[in-house]
Amino acid sequence: MYRSSAKRREAVMVILPEAELLNDEDRRQYALLTIGLGMPGSGMVRYGAAMYFHRSGRMGADLLEAYRICCKLDHEDVLAVMASRKRG
Repeated sequence: MYRSSAKRREAVMVILPEAELLNDEDRRQYALLTIGLGMPGSGMVRYGAAMYFHRSGRMGADLLEAYRICCKLDHEDVLAVMASRKRG
């Protein structure tokens, strides 16, 4: 039903290595950023967490844009969107 969060966490750390989790809020936002795909409202939750990391300078504008594109698409994988934007 929902895709696993564990593999998503590993993949997000590859594209967001500078997101050192320095405090409890960072860890909470990171957990939201990596919640499973397909959960109702999960796209918007991930986008909100992405904005948190972007505002703190730990996420680039291109990746934030991929989260924005997917914010209303709960089943869409942001990492796949990011990859397709790099190819195109």
